Amino acid sequence: MTGFQYFNNRLKQAALQIRASWKDALSAGAASGIAWSISQSILGHLHPIFAAMSALICLAPGLPNHGRQAIHVLIGVATGVLVGEATLLLLPPMPTEIRIALVGFTGLLIASGYAVIPAIIIQAGVSAIMVFAMGAEVAGFTRLIDVMVGTGIGLLFSQVLFTPNQIKVLRISVERFFHELANNFTLAADALDRRDAAVAYRALNSCGRTHTALVALISSIDIARDNARWSLRGRLSSREVTTLALRYDQTGIRLYASTLLFCEALVNGLKKQREQPPEWLSEAVRLGAGNCCFLAGEVKKHHEFIKPDRSSREEMPLAWRDCIKGLELVENTLARFYKSKTRRSRLQSFRKRRIINTVRAELESRKQYKTDI
Repeated sequence: MTGFQYFNNRLKQAALQIRASWKDALSAGAASGIAWSISQSILGHLHPIFAAMSALICLAPGLPNHGRQAIHVLIGVATGVLVGEATLLLLPPMPTEIRIALVGFTGLLIASGYAVIPAIIIQAGVSAIMVFAMGAEVAGFTRLIDVMVGTGIGLLFSQVLFTPNQIKVLRISVERFFHELANNFTLAADALDRRDAAVAYRALNSCGRTHTALVALISSIDIARDNARWSLRGRLSSREVTTLALRYDQTGIRLYASTLLFCEALVNGLKKQREQPPEWLSEAVRLGAGNCCFLAGEVKKHHEFIKPDRSSREEMPLAWRDCIKGLELVENTLARFYKSKTRRSRLQSFRKRRIINTVRAELESRKQYKTDI
C-alpha cells in the first residue's frame, strides 16, 4: 500500500512538472525550426545546426530565466570563438592533446573572469575547442552568427511573444507545495489512527519532499519577480506578481516550519506513548489535509475551505501539547492564507450586496411613498 501511494505521488508530481514545462518545450522546438530556416534561407548556411541548438538551449524548460540564458550563451560563444581563433594563430606546434588541453583551459579561465556563470564558462570552453577541432570556417565566426540568430529568436520568444504567465507559474508551484503538505498530514492522520510510530516517521521523512517543493516555490517566486522587471508581459502584471510573491513566500516558509515541528512532535508522542492522543486530533489533522487539498486544487468545486472548530476540543494533554501547538500554528497559517487569497472576491461580493441592499431600500421607500399618497 505504501509503495502504491509513493508511485501515485510520483505520477502526480510528474504530471505537475509536465504541465509546467510543455509550453516552454513547444516554444523551444518552434524557435529552433525558425532559427534554422532564417539561417539557411537568408544567411545561406547549408547546415545551421548551431542556430537551432542555440534556440533550444535558450528556451529549454526548467531554466531560471530564458532571456538571461540567451545573453549568457551569446557571451560564452563569442569568448570561446575569440579564444579559439587566437590560439590557432599564437600557439606553437605541439601535440594535439596538449593543444586541446590549453585551448579548453584558456577558454574556461577567461570566461570565469566575467562571473561564475555556468552557461558562459561552459560555452566558452566548448566553443574554443570546437574552433580548434573543426576549423575556424565551421566553428568560428560562422557558428557565432548562427548562435546570434538562435539567441535572437530565443530573446524574441521569451521576452516579447511568448513570455510565460508568471501568475500561472506561481499558482502551479504553490499547488505542488500544498499537495505535498496534504500528503504529510494524511500520513500523520494514519499514524494517529494506528498509533504507529513507523508511519509517523514516514510522515516526518515526507517533509523532505515538502522542502523540495518549497525550494521550487521560492525559485519560481524569484523568477517571477525577475521577469516582472525584464519582460513585456511581466511588466503588465508586475503589481499582482509582486503581491502574490510576497504572500506565497511568507506562507510557504511558515507552513513548512510548522509542519516540520508538528511531525517531530507527533513522532515523539507516539514513540514515548506516555499518554493517548486526544480523540479529536486525528480528525483535526485530516481536516488540515483536506484544506491543503482544497488549496492545491485537488477537490471538486462544491468543496470549500473549512475553518476548524476549536470550541469542542478538550484540554490538551501535557505529552501532546507540542504536537497540538504545531497543528494550531498550521491551521492559523492556512486560514490566514485562504483569507488573503479570497480577499478580492469577498470584497466584490460585499460591494455587490451593499449595492443590492441600497437598491432594495430605495424601492421600498418609493413604494411606501406611493402608499402614503
